[in-house]
Amino acid sequence: MDNTNKTVIIGGGIIGALSAYFLRKKGGSVTIVEKEQFGNGCSYGNCGLIHPTHVLPLSMPGAVMTGLKWMLKKDAPIYIKPRFDFGFIKWLINFTGKCNKKDMFDSAAGRNALLSNSIESFSTLIQQENILCDWENKGIIYAFKSKTDFDHHDQTDSWISKITKGGQKLNRHTLIKMEPLFNENVIGGWFYENTGHLRPDLLMKELKRILIRMGVSIIENTEVKELSKRDNRAVAVKTEGNEIEAGEFIFTAGAWTSRLDKVFDFKIPIQPGKGYSITMERPQNCPAIPCMLEEERVVATPWKSGYRLGGTMEFSGFDDTLNQKRLKSLISSTRKYFKNPEYEGTKEEWSGWRPMTYDGLPVIDRVPGLKNVLVAAGHNMLGLSMAPATGKLVSEMIHRENPHIDPYPYRISRF
Repeated sequence: MDNTNKTVIIGGGIIGALSAYFLRKKGGSVTIVEKEQFGNGCSYGNCGLIHPTHVLPLSMPGAVMTGLKWMLKKDAPIYIKPRFDFGFIKWLINFTGKCNKKDMFDSAAGRNALLSNSIESFSTLIQQENILCDWENKGIIYAFKSKTDFDHHDQTDSWISKITKGGQKLNRHTLIKMEPLFNENVIGGWFYENTGHLRPDLLMKELKRILIRMGVSIIENTEVKELSKRDNRAVAVKTEGNEIEAGEFIFTAGAWTSRLDKVFDFKIPIQPGKGYSITMERPQNCPAIPCMLEEERVVATPWKSGYRLGGTMEFSGFDDTLNQKRLKSLISSTRKYFKNPEYEGTKEEWSGWRPMTYDGLPVIDRVPGLKNVLVAAGHNMLGLSMAPATGKLVSEMIHRENPHIDPYPYRISRF
């Protein structure tokens, strides 16, 4: 059987979904293999922001000191679970080495290339495919309680402005006029207008419908165990009792990429950064647009069909425990910023693993020694925002076309 025109994608999140979408647009056969349910990982429970101005990585000057202050506080915005994990210790050392201006700006430039057209790409995709996912383009407010943090954001915004369009600084009067829900604790904010938001679980449900309509085969609850290889090429992925042959293979496995070292014969340094969210019916007291509650690192995203609070960064390996203290902190954080927030009815509690690289850049590259195997993973907290550009780049690489952005920043050899 000739499998030259067949592509298998391992991973059914937003990166895998839009890679399949753009590949199928070019013709050929596409199969997605997902170890759980399609769209059920971080693509399901994130806060749904399409945020092109989020160009600065976590590895910024001062990040290490901030992390040390929070390290042992279990409900802090960033929490590192004390444990001996050589891979994580090595990752953390490399992360520390990247917390300087030069590396920050190098990473920001690479992130910007994947982010800059994300609003336009989603607008086009949603309109063309008639996707129902509560899409709105209203911007985002960064709200501050601390004058020190509020003033410090001047520096952060100046760094952002060197790469892309910066924000608008808002005094308390202007902020309250824009969003009356903020309480007396909030002293000011920043508004970034080039930010959209959508409901990611609805998006993934719609993308599944669209991909199936296009002829993409989606195989769920099936874990890839290894690759069958011949002459520096992969010929099939092996699952439990089955082999799926193809001419090209793309791994879009998110945080799980770090556990594919036996498949690749080397380890890609991606660590799972656990995030939490709570989804509920839209309350009566609800912000009109998404808000980042800066000191708490909590995002509040309103949709027509609901409301989600999300945030925190927990480095605890692949621990899937729902930490109730961290979930409760999402609720309590909003009470520090909003007037009388009331949350009634059913609440869906969720956690998932963001694929964190120590330099804040994803991996989008062919695997050394395997000519027809490509990895697209490690998008940190921006998988949704970076997905359209990543999907296009993956399809261009598979078809040996001139890429619309330079893939060099996302090379595997940088590690």
